[in-house]
This record gives sequence, C-alpha cells and structure tokens, in this order.
Amino acid sequence: MNDETVKKIVITSATVIVGYTLRQLAQKKWKDVYDEEPPASHTSEEINWKKVIIWSLITGTVISTAELATKRYLTLKLDV
Repeated sequence: MNDETVKKIVITSATVIVGYTLRQLAQKKWKDVYDEEPPASHTSEEINWKKVIIWSLITGTVISTAELATKRYLTLKLDV
C-alpha cells in the first residue's frame, strides 16, 4: 500500500469516527434535555416539527461541518 492510500484511509477513518462520536453525543444530550429519544423517521401523526427541525440542524449542520473540518485539517496536515 502506498503512502497516499494510507493517508486517505487515515483521513476517512478519522472523519467517520468524528461523525459517529458527535452523533452519539448529540443523542445523549437530546435525551438529557428532552427526556426522550431524538426524532426518528416514523409515520406518527403527532410529529413535533420544532424538535424535528432542531434535531436536523444539530445532526445535519453541526456534525457535517465537524466532519468537513476534520477532513480538511488532516488533508492539510498530511499533505494528501
């Protein structure tokens, strides 16, 4: 395996770990704040749209930004 491949594997692995860890943290904090599971895809008629939007912002924006920052930082540091 060449150096470029190893660097890409390291970057991808770190990005996945950051995303997974932040999602787990977000789920735990959500349970602490709302005393319930985060919104999931279900067909219930009683959807609290405010909570769905908040959860979407947390998991979509914050976690995606952290993953992108991780990937960018490691790419620059490892000179891929």
